[in-house]
Amino acid sequence: MLKPLRRLARRLMERTGLIGPYYRWLERRQARALGDEAVDDGRPMPPAELVVLVSGPSRAWFSERGRSDAAAFRALAARHGADVDAGLDVLDFGCGAGRIARWLAADVIAAGGAFHGSDLNPRLATWCAANLPGTYRANRLQPPLANAAGSLDLVYAHSVLTHLTEATARAWLGEIARVLRPGGLALLTFHDEAYATAWAPGDIARRLPGEGYVVWNNALEGSNYISAWTTHARLAELSAPWFEVEEIVPGRNDEPAQAIAVLRART
Repeated sequence: MLKPLRRLARRLMERTGLIGPYYRWLERRQARALGDEAVDDGRPMPPAELVVLVSGPSRAWFSERGRSDAAAFRALAARHGADVDAGLDVLDFGCGAGRIARWLAADVIAAGGAFHGSDLNPRLATWCAANLPGTYRANRLQPPLANAAGSLDLVYAHSVLTHLTEATARAWLGEIARVLRPGGLALLTFHDEAYATAWAPGDIARRLPGEGYVVWNNALEGSNYISAWTTHARLAELSAPWFEVEEIVPGRNDEPAQAIAVLRART
């Protein structure tokens, strides 16, 4: 009985607009729970409230998962001809508090490239600009980005499509293609069928194969409150006007690792 009542209360808050203040309160409570854990990885660590905004359960997770995700993006990009140590112009779309950028930005710049970050939350973009190498800006929920057309070699986005409705995801796929040079690479994570079997809430795993794109908690778009789930086929369909699908690395159901779409901008 308790779960149905909680779902009803959440839906009422969504309809009345109270879900935003409530969700912000939950984030502040989670930030206080992080305590004073110290992580000495030689890189700037954002304050607890910013760690929580990017779903960091701890500062250690923020550091270690950021390093492993950066390594995965680096290896995948290199496998498809985009070596971040070769002087590329790179964008971290949805950079958050620099969880991945803190492990990549300095190397990109040292190799003669340019590193950019963009995030919907101005607080996150501002913190990155003050503490990490590169250029960081806030973006709106809808395109455009501040980057010029055809100015980037590589765009990566970790868990951005996962918080967007289908229409907004389609708009951003077109915008990412706009800022990439012809033949440029996009690495975009998403919640796929494999990931859904273990990690999806409610009946998402059952609905996803038939519906292709399913949204859970359709409010506060762009935040961690909303989650979107996409089949490989629908992701390829949404990308088709602008990209060739080079590879899709499936998500995992034994640990929370999202699928990664490797997309090549059409020439």
